[in-house]
Amino acid sequence: MNMYLNIAVGCVFTVFGIVMLIRWARIHKRIMIQDQQWGTLRIMVLVLGVLSMLTLVMNTSTNTGWDYFRIAATLLAVTAYLAVHDGVGEEGMVSGGKFFPWSEVRSYDYQEQKNHVAVYFTVESQDEKKPDDYTTKELDFSNQDKEVLMKFLKLNLGRKYTRMKKK
Repeated sequence: MNMYLNIAVGCVFTVFGIVMLIRWARIHKRIMIQDQQWGTLRIMVLVLGVLSMLTLVMNTSTNTGWDYFRIAATLLAVTAYLAVHDGVGEEGMVSGGKFFPWSEVRSYDYQEQKNHVAVYFTVESQDEKKPDDYTTKELDFSNQDKEVLMKFLKLNLGRKYTRMKKK
């Protein structure tokens, strides 16, 4: 890679890694029940980290300082992204590294599947210009956590349970 591309990629991944580490520091104590982590996006990020390490090994004789900067920034971003977990806690839910208090959750639904329990949360709009707009967040939990999760959701969101239409 040329120097400018290494600098650009390194800076982007450094900023992304720092942002994810800040999110992790803010939310990791709030999660009591974590979701299953290994979705498609997480596997692709892990592959990105492995490929970055391969460039370190394969081009040892031709690597420059900027190559090492890019590789270190990529590994920082991959590690930070994999450290951030989604889940639910006493105060609210975490999705994509962002915390949503229970007061912002309009409703929830769950669907038991073969390998996991999918829980769908309808979250109120964060945009003041579109107050009626809402988003649906999906978290997949292990079947082992099913009983604790259902009791936890009934305790915190008991009246907000709503059967949602399947797409």
